[in-house]
Amino acid sequence: MFAGLMVLVLLLLSGLVGCTAARKPERKPTSPKTTQTPSTAPKSTAPSATADRALADRVAREAVRVSGVKEATVVISGRTAYIGLTLNPNVEKTRTTTIKKDVANRVKSAEPSLTKVNVTSDPDLVARLKRIADGIKKGKPVSSFASELAEIDRRITPKMR
Repeated sequence: MFAGLMVLVLLLLSGLVGCTAARKPERKPTSPKTTQTPSTAPKSTAPSATADRALADRVAREAVRVSGVKEATVVISGRTAYIGLTLNPNVEKTRTTTIKKDVANRVKSAEPSLTKVNVTSDPDLVARLKRIADGIKKGKPVSSFASELAEIDRRITPKMR
């Protein structure tokens, strides 16, 4: 009788233990290795677009520091800068090439991350660059101007690398 009672207790215990759901160990959340600061940029603007705009502003400030430059419009696409110059009215045509080279050299020194710097003072190309820069400021991606930038790239001579 004692053996029968023991078998019954063992059967009950094995039934209770066998029918419970298996417990998986809890996963502890891993803490991130880097902290991220929330962006204050508008949600429609990609972080790289914001960085490109800041880089374009720095490049424009460097370009205007060259003697003879009245205004500079800059568009950044990848690691290429497209710079449209409005020169002071009293600048002689013979100095235009020198001014463009000085701007390219100054920009390359100030921003070594740029691998290609295209500089123009052609009024048509400067107007096109202004229109592109305005579109980018309004939130359009640079990629939407890719064909126009390719055309500008072909028309700017000499290329400053």
